[in-house]
Amino acid sequence: MDALGRDDGALAARHLDALLKLAPDNPDVRAMRGIAANRVGDFARAARDLGVAVRAYGVPRPDTRDAFNEYALALRGVDDNDAAEQVLRDLVACESDFGAAWHNLAMVLHARGALDEAVAAARRSVAVRSDNPGALMLLGKLLREQGRLLASRAALLRARTLAPDDVSIETTLGNTLFYLGEIDPALGCFRRAAELFPDEAILHSNYATMLTHCRRYDEAIAEHEKAFALDPTNPDVVVRRAALLLNVGRLADGWRAYDARLDVEPTSRRWRGTPEWQGESLSGHTLCVYREQGIGDELMFASMYDELAAGAARTIVECDPRVHTLFARSFPGIEMREQTEAGNEPSAQHGEADVVVAAGSATQHLRTDLRAFTGTPWLYADAHAVARWEGRLAHDVGAAPYVGISWRSMIRTSERRLEYTRLDEWAPIMRHARDGAIRLVLLQYDECEREVVEAEARFGVRIHRWPDLDLKDDFDGVAALLRALDLVIAPRNAVTMLAGALGVPTLAIGNVGDWAECGTGQLPWFASVECINRRVDSSWEPVLAEVGER
Repeated sequence: MDALGRDDGALAARHLDALLKLAPDNPDVRAMRGIAANRVGDFARAARDLGVAVRAYGVPRPDTRDAFNEYALALRGVDDNDAAEQVLRDLVACESDFGAAWHNLAMVLHARGALDEAVAAARRSVAVRSDNPGALMLLGKLLREQGRLLASRAALLRARTLAPDDVSIETTLGNTLFYLGEIDPALGCFRRAAELFPDEAILHSNYATMLTHCRRYDEAIAEHEKAFALDPTNPDVVVRRAALLLNVGRLADGWRAYDARLDVEPTSRRWRGTPEWQGESLSGHTLCVYREQGIGDELMFASMYDELAAGAARTIVECDPRVHTLFARSFPGIEMREQTEAGNEPSAQHGEADVVVAAGSATQHLRTDLRAFTGTPWLYADAHAVARWEGRLAHDVGAAPYVGISWRSMIRTSERRLEYTRLDEWAPIMRHARDGAIRLVLLQYDECEREVVEAEARFGVRIHRWPDLDLKDDFDGVAALLRALDLVIAPRNAVTMLAGALGVPTLAIGNVGDWAECGTGQLPWFASVECINRRVDSSWEPVLAEVGER
């Protein structure tokens, strides 16, 4: 079909519908109709028609393999990855030289979290079509996620040689070079991408973000302004620009720009039928504050709850269920409620509140000056639970000091190496535990048992942990344990935010220039947290050495 060859799925569909009336049982016509549906994004129709065709074909052959491959694409489109994987596995078993099928199998496996298998499939795709830049780019992306940065760079450089003006390859290569610490070549990739497509806002935003990491703030601001002028409704553009303004200490401008995230991400906004608080007096009024961020930011923004409640006749706060008990104890004058799906409807009105505000949006009224950050703790653990943990630590662990440790977030990719360390790099800290000067307590809240066991064997230490404490979801229990510790060492994850909100002494390991620093080099929200920062063009080694010394 000429229309399909021109990628005109809609025109092809009209012709094929006419053909189907004449030959409803012809599998070739049915297959082409399914391919046309794929082209216009009608994956349900595509899956139906292609399913009929491939069942008629039986086993894939060179002249029918495209239909099987398209069927798998349609199944992916309707979120049936299990069926798509099976179709693709059967296809490559019969047609092992079909690079497009290996490529799609790699994508399905990646979507299912089978990264090693996805890399293997991507390698097969490249093996049978080594001159295909898209195949090389996918392999490069997957290798980077696997942490094999040098191999990723090699694949992406080959892809760029084949397609020197492909902006996706250029930015993907730029990211890999950045993670390798090859900063100038990485910046060159992002700059070239923005030059290739000067009217693409996200490319200027990407370049600006990398300039920000390098603390080249004047250049970053210029690129962010270009991006914002081109597309002021793009969520990534809006939030990244706001982050930079906060990075350079322009708090009033930064928080105002940050508030625009709700306009470009409408699903984050709640109770849209009730007026939003714009900073006016709350005297005599009921205010509802709702969360719309991750748990770490929710803990941080809770520092403003008492201030908000002080000006209102009545305050209702909607919180993550995991912190409800802790928040209810810490803010006795506030009606604390677990946030539910109610309120997400486009015109939902709050039945009790006169005005509503997203927790993060209160910053533009309450945190526009650094003097507004007192750092005073605002969360309070259960005193009896703290006492129990003090007794348990003394009995199970031995004499203080007790040091709680966490080293990353729950997301583990090579990209996160820009933000987080590995436990096997903690030798400067572990030597103190080996010598008995400190006792280590686990605070890492995802599956990490293998890492912990390997670190214990490597460094000759004991990292104490208790299976009856849910470090991921029992925030009240974790808060009590934190208050019983002498020190916490963690990245800027939920552990640091919770420890800081409780007033627990904390050394936070991270990159300089995080937006939450508000241009200070520290986290002004928390008086008990001290940041030990690194530059992105250096390693974590000197940072961990300094933590060990401290």
